[in-house]
Amino acid sequence: MPLSTKFDVNEIFIIILAIILSLIVVKLFPKRFTYTTSIVLYLFNISTGIAVDHILAGPPLDLYDVFDMKKFELFDLILYLFVYGPVTYIIIFIYDKWFIHKSNLKKFIFLIFISLLNMGMEFIAAKLNVYTYSGWHLYYSFPVYFMTYFISIFFLHLLKNRETRG
Repeated sequence: MPLSTKFDVNEIFIIILAIILSLIVVKLFPKRFTYTTSIVLYLFNISTGIAVDHILAGPPLDLYDVFDMKKFELFDLILYLFVYGPVTYIIIFIYDKWFIHKSNLKKFIFLIFISLLNMGMEFIAAKLNVYTYSGWHLYYSFPVYFMTYFISIFFLHLLKNRETRG
């Protein structure tokens, strides 16, 4: 796996973000899910991020680049494992703790809010050259985030239903 062609602000940003997010998940969040559910959710969310980036950033669409190289590099792996995974896990945790029994309207507003929040983080990441757009626009990300988190929440419900059935 190749290293980045240059080590600059985008790699530093991802390292700092990865450390903060990983510490939040590991140290600050109490055990809310079974180990199996946690691992499956985490891997599902990483896989979803990889799939979405591959579809949108890879050929034939090639709408953006992640980091400095067109091919997969070490910092792509760090981004998926220690940023995409923890961010989605935190969102699922918050949903499960405070929104799972709320009205559908409140769940919908939560999805809108986290999608907008992610767009804000993407804006910062793009300014720091984590993403380089070539046909992509930031506002395209809203429906992608919304659907991604909707699917993740749906998947959480499937896992929890399976756990309760034994």
